[in-house]
Amino acid sequence: MATMVTLTEAATFLGVSKATLRNWDNDGKLVAVRNPINGYRQYDMESLINLKNEIIGEEVQVEKQDADSKHEEAKAIKRVVNKLHCIIRDSDANSNIVTRFDEISKLLFVRLMSGRDIFESYDQKDILYGEKIQKEYVRLLNETGKIIPEGYLKINLSNEALRLCGKELYTLLLDDCKCDIKGLAYEDTIRGTFDKSDNQQYFTPYQIVEFMVKALKPFLKGTICDPACGTAGFLTKVNDFVDAKLLGFEVDERLAWVSTLNLLIHGADTFETYCMSNGGSLGVEADVYYGTIDVILTNPPFGSDYTDSKILDKYVLGKGKSSRRRGILFIEQAWNLLKEDGILAIIIDQGVLNSKTNVDVREYIFSHFIIKGIIDLPESAFLPYANVSSSIMILQKKSGKIKQGQTFFAKAEKVGRKSNGDDDIIYYPNGDFELDSDLDSILSSWYMFISGNYQLQNANCFVANVDEYLEEDKSMRLDYIFHHPYRNESKELLNNSKSPLISLSEICTERNHSYVPAADSDATSIPFTGLAHIEPFTGVATQELTPAASIKSSVKRYEPKDIVFSKMRPALRKVAVMNMNEGGYVSSECTVFTVRNDANGEPLVEPEILSTILRSDFVYGQIMSCVTGIGRPRISGKDLRKIMIPLPDKQLQIKVMQNLRANEASVKQLKDRAEALREEAKRLEIKMINEVAFTMAGGN
Repeated sequence: MATMVTLTEAATFLGVSKATLRNWDNDGKLVAVRNPINGYRQYDMESLINLKNEIIGEEVQVEKQDADSKHEEAKAIKRVVNKLHCIIRDSDANSNIVTRFDEISKLLFVRLMSGRDIFESYDQKDILYGEKIQKEYVRLLNETGKIIPEGYLKINLSNEALRLCGKELYTLLLDDCKCDIKGLAYEDTIRGTFDKSDNQQYFTPYQIVEFMVKALKPFLKGTICDPACGTAGFLTKVNDFVDAKLLGFEVDERLAWVSTLNLLIHGADTFETYCMSNGGSLGVEADVYYGTIDVILTNPPFGSDYTDSKILDKYVLGKGKSSRRRGILFIEQAWNLLKEDGILAIIIDQGVLNSKTNVDVREYIFSHFIIKGIIDLPESAFLPYANVSSSIMILQKKSGKIKQGQTFFAKAEKVGRKSNGDDDIIYYPNGDFELDSDLDSILSSWYMFISGNYQLQNANCFVANVDEYLEEDKSMRLDYIFHHPYRNESKELLNNSKSPLISLSEICTERNHSYVPAADSDATSIPFTGLAHIEPFTGVATQELTPAASIKSSVKRYEPKDIVFSKMRPALRKVAVMNMNEGGYVSSECTVFTVRNDANGEPLVEPEILSTILRSDFVYGQIMSCVTGIGRPRISGKDLRKIMIPLPDKQLQIKVMQNLRANEASVKQLKDRAEALREEAKRLEIKMINEVAFTMAGGN
């Protein structure tokens, strides 16, 4: 039986930091398994012994020092960059954050490429010192052999400002650092400018960049391109994994220059960045690269429209249109740029996958690419600057007639990024920590998929045949919800149901009494149940007395024993029986159902049973293909009424009700027990603290 050790024990044995061990895990160098009880990383001792025998102790120690120092280096660079901003701002009142960034980039380029000695003697005459730094910057540019835009050929600072900046840069101790640490230092400067200003559209969160590059790692070879490269985030990460020819296209001159600096500082050798001013890589300047690229990774500006008719007419998806979303045109342009069998990983907005206005885009994708993978990102992925539903699409270029195979689908609910843009970190009691992210587990499932193993263990990942519904669904939807296995499971259960199937509209009537509380001058407060008062999945809802004046939109009336169904975000299963003593009002985002009575005056089905069924995967599988909308997905009342419900005889319904009550009691008992244990633990903690003090004071 294998001997398993903890992360701390493994790190101590190998002589590396825990951070290094986590990085090795992510890169596949030493794969951990998760403890089934607490979820912590653990390692096979035999694998650790083999690895230790393979690596040189000296190299391990260097890596340990590098990993441990990265945090301190990042803090040091931040402090210096902040000081440089202040110096330049004080010397030029007309500067702004972006123009200051330009000059700081030039100075950091000199510091990171030439070392600190060039900045010594900062107390000499201003003119001589300034000339020395200017000459060194020009020398470095010439040495690169890259084309640099005219506006960036010199440092645009006064000699006094240069001297003061030089003093700060001389104190920055980075000379013994490896290239990746220097690159991270510059990326932090980029983030501080473009990720926290009005130019945030240029920056893709590093967590997503890293995920996409790792996902394509088995395909990275030849010429790799980002046709909307921004600050070259994708290309610098690719450079960490492979030696390949890197190409970056950018419509913005400043960003093309930033990409060049970023790649140089990251130690990239074979690369070119081009500023394509006339339409960017969607214009004619990119035509010479058609059919020459092996891999494309990109996050194009999908939220804006392209209106140049000459360029629109170049594209199948743009011809004859007055405007088209840039992200859509980039899909077609990527096909043009790629070699046969080339791979594309692109971030697109959810509308490309499910909107009725983009059926032609999906037709193009089906007929020009093998659809290998679609990974849903949370709406918060690009916060605080954009709250948008987006997905990563991984495609393979094909010519001629295409038959789709199996497609990998995944849904990331967390990407390790808070709503303010900071890292979202989980800290464990044993001192271990990691990003709160689903991306690593999705990556593991993706690797299983591309190796031919379709039996995925991750609950948010599945494999589906996207051709399956083409006959019944002409809209060719490609979104995660539409192809989820719930749909087939529901279909199978419907086909094999031994009980009669009755539509929801036949079982229930709808209560449509609308009311605007704020417009009622006689009302002071109303009993109200908002969406926040309905728990997901549990069927628990509460009623709260709410000032009428605070509710300015329309609400709907419900009575005791009515069923409320939230049409917005139906995946949350906010469905509940209104078990209150009196009626009240509910958000207009809900439909209110009243169960019909049979000939004997009894309800056709108990509201509690029906409410439970409406929260089930069985029902969600029926309606998930009808859910539409980006950002605030919802289902229409018309589609709700079509839900089919199995309606057996009363005898079976009584058994179902008895089982439901018994299970509810068991759930309550478990919850009560868990709460009692939490309270007992709190009391024990307080007793332990006081007991220590009492005993130390000589008490018995």
